[in-house]
Amino acid sequence: MRSFVHRFDRSLTAGIVNLFGPNLRQFFEAITFLGDPIAVFLIAGGIGIFGYMQANMRLFLAGMSIPLTLLLGTLLKLAFERARPLTEYALDMRLQTYSFPSGHSSGSMITYGLLAYLAFMKLPAPWNIPAAISLMILPILIGISRVYLGAHFPSDVVAGWLLGIIVLILVIFVLRPLG
Repeated sequence: MRSFVHRFDRSLTAGIVNLFGPNLRQFFEAITFLGDPIAVFLIAGGIGIFGYMQANMRLFLAGMSIPLTLLLGTLLKLAFERARPLTEYALDMRLQTYSFPSGHSSGSMITYGLLAYLAFMKLPAPWNIPAAISLMILPILIGISRVYLGAHFPSDVVAGWLLGIIVLILVIFVLRPLG
């Protein structure tokens, strides 16, 4: 299993770097910022405050699921203790943490996934569909940016996306923030 993961990580990393080439570094640095914990915490706070102001405790709790997802991801990082790739980007990161799972990927999936759900449900047609699709593209781009920049292995990103999707499904179908 371990050799499969290493082959998967090597081949997908090479594919992403070759596909996008060196000229998109600034683009991916900007995209990765959208998944930064500071950015997702601000969005979580906005959702939580809006839910509180609307007396919608379910929406408030949905917003609070974002930092809880990041906390769970941090606990998983401490449990797995997977080292980051040996890249200049990873070595220069302001906060040195473990690699698995990607917090940017899990945080962006729950954050922008929740915003996509809210946009789809609350915006008038036909604007709801393109808004939701645009928001759902962001976690994909953020995950790709983490691999492109050398902050994570692709398996870290996939695990982060899965964590974010699981929490998002629980929020939508169990918590039901608009129900």
